[in-house]
Amino acid sequence: MKLIFSALLSLLALGLCLAAPRRGVRWCTISPAEARKCSEFQRSLRKVGGPFVSCVRKTSYTECIQAIAANRADAVTLDGGLVFEASLEPYKLRPVAAEVYGTEESEFPLEPRAGVAVALALGSVESEPMSCLEPQTHYYAVAVAKKGSNFQLNQTRGVKSCHTGLNRSAGWNIPMGTLRPFLNWAGPPTPLQEAAANFFSASCVPCADGTQYPNLCRLCAGTGENKCACSSQEPYFGYSGAFKCLKDGVGDVAFVKDSTLFENLPDKAERDQYELLCPDNTRKSVDDFKECSLAQVPSHAVVARSENGKEDLIWKLLNKAQEKFGKGKSSAFQLFSSPPGKKDLLFKDNALGFLRIPSKIDAGLYLGSNYVTAIKGLKETATEVEARRTRVVWCAVGPEEQRKCQQWSSQSSGQWPVLPPPPPRTASPWSWRDVSGLALMPQSRLSLQKGDADAMSLDGGFIYIAGKCGLVPVLAESQKSEESGNPDCVNRPVEGYRAVAVVRKSNTGLTWNSLKGKKSCHTAVGRTAGWNIPVGLLFNQTGSCKFDEFFSQSCAPGSDPNSNLCALCIGNDRGQNKCAPNSNERYYGYAGAFRCLAENAGDVAFVKDATVLENTNGKGTEDWAKDLRLEDFELLCLDGTRKPVTEAKSCYLAKAPNHAVVSRRDKVEHLEQVLLDQQAKFGRNGRDCPGTFCLFQSETKNLLFNDNTECLAKLQGKTTYEKYLGAEYVMAVGNLRQCSTSPLLEACAFLRR
Repeated sequence: MKLIFSALLSLLALGLCLAAPRRGVRWCTISPAEARKCSEFQRSLRKVGGPFVSCVRKTSYTECIQAIAANRADAVTLDGGLVFEASLEPYKLRPVAAEVYGTEESEFPLEPRAGVAVALALGSVESEPMSCLEPQTHYYAVAVAKKGSNFQLNQTRGVKSCHTGLNRSAGWNIPMGTLRPFLNWAGPPTPLQEAAANFFSASCVPCADGTQYPNLCRLCAGTGENKCACSSQEPYFGYSGAFKCLKDGVGDVAFVKDSTLFENLPDKAERDQYELLCPDNTRKSVDDFKECSLAQVPSHAVVARSENGKEDLIWKLLNKAQEKFGKGKSSAFQLFSSPPGKKDLLFKDNALGFLRIPSKIDAGLYLGSNYVTAIKGLKETATEVEARRTRVVWCAVGPEEQRKCQQWSSQSSGQWPVLPPPPPRTASPWSWRDVSGLALMPQSRLSLQKGDADAMSLDGGFIYIAGKCGLVPVLAESQKSEESGNPDCVNRPVEGYRAVAVVRKSNTGLTWNSLKGKKSCHTAVGRTAGWNIPVGLLFNQTGSCKFDEFFSQSCAPGSDPNSNLCALCIGNDRGQNKCAPNSNERYYGYAGAFRCLAENAGDVAFVKDATVLENTNGKGTEDWAKDLRLEDFELLCLDGTRKPVTEAKSCYLAKAPNHAVVSRRDKVEHLEQVLLDQQAKFGRNGRDCPGTFCLFQSETKNLLFNDNTECLAKLQGKTTYEKYLGAEYVMAVGNLRQCSTSPLLEACAFLRR
């Protein structure tokens, strides 16, 4: 019996030992030096009661990526170029924590409170503030040469080059993208490595195929199988290695990051022996890296699996590690330090800490559309690059918008000299991207930001969020002017519209002052007339954010489907997608909110002044609207009175900015011209409307654009979201934001660091 009991105890102990790595974090290392530091990390964490970490030994970052994807490791820190590679099929990893860089002069908290835009670390402040001036989650890619060497960036053909590694940001992707016009490279199927091998007289590009392209490994200093290796076994690997290649006189130019010289040459007199090669083909001091960089690059990031990736445990580990072993925290073990002769083991030596990356941010968003576009450009032919530059991808929300966008796309085919984008998009510059499956308008704006889509038209409330996410207005939807006699719609200042509260005339006892406990119909959460303005007014009156308790029931698409705010919603004709913020919800949008009122689901509908006019007296063609009469509805005025719908000028809640098309800054000029051209063809008075296709007509209501749009008008200098919306509206929406947290705004705040 004792033997059996002892055996059971042994098996239990063995099971616990085997399970520990599963419960802990398995960190991937790429060299013996990293493995040694990882073991020290493991022992040090154990002493302070930190999360369990084990070390997985591999020989390259590619092997680590493969191991994490296969669940044989959990985490590794990667350069931006490798973050991109790791995000692709079949790996599908995502960044979960970013390294922070800066200089130690002022303070910022490592883990701010949840919702604070500075760091978005999603937790309470437990650690001491760390010193850092302008904490950055980016760095600058630079080209360094010795002072006195007689060439500029556009004269690097035939020189000897030193690179951090193949497919890495500062050492390969950025410089090769910058030099592409000089490479005489048409793109695939000819490999970029072949073009580089022919361009430089000799190079050290660790991780390159030295067998097929020996010129790319000719300058490397490793011996035997370590020559051109993908780790510190190659002396010229990484930032410090590439700079050493230049410093040793082996290479003529080194492609590194801005801090590399400062870390390796602390003496200014030594640094002054080097200069930066600028994109404008001049040279500048190494101190002028911001003005003479090849690009701004996202900082290195810890990656994990997208599913079952142990993100919370990894963050707990990193946060504990930076708290106990960060800069100036411990003499026994230092997280951001490497032994003499080694650099950047596990993490960058110049890192000051980590910031948790919000869960909404994938690799594409983290890296940014410009960087992702640059990487994709290195995998495409020159023709494909130009096609992508000129193509416009419209973001369609829901199946009905998707169908209209496909019609637009097919009717535009052949008008623009571009190659067809990949399926399911059509052979036209007007490609569509359906985000209906994502069911959330915020995801649409993320699609624009990371470059999956280029444009969409948004309500003012969403323009506010889009602006916070770095997007800008391009053209405004302009309706028929009530005040201006200027017939030139495109160049006429946009006047905006009025947000109103509509009730049934028969509901005689209802006023603005007696709305509490009634049933409400909203266009969608976050939209102007349907949410921001009425709810903002109610918040100012009550001081309470409990809007689900103010109204007894509501339909406010985009709310929690299980809440009172979705109780009146009905979904599609099959009862699915209830409360979805798109056309799958039949009570969505202006017409949908009015329908909610007209069908007696709600007592009040928050819409715009034109909504009732557009859906009554025979103007509404759908079954629910065809018998509605204008005189059966009235407006609630803020003074407690009621007026006919036709008197909105003297009975409205607030003036609202018109809907507008938004996009990324790099697309604005091209998009404006293309939209004006498309409008001339398919606009209100276009030569092919109504015969072929009309931009401002919909099978249901307000698909892609509002149906009462007369034209897309120029912005008259209001080219930022603040200028377009106006200071009063921006302040009102900002005040309302205290009632709810927005994962999207948190993600965008992180991305704009």
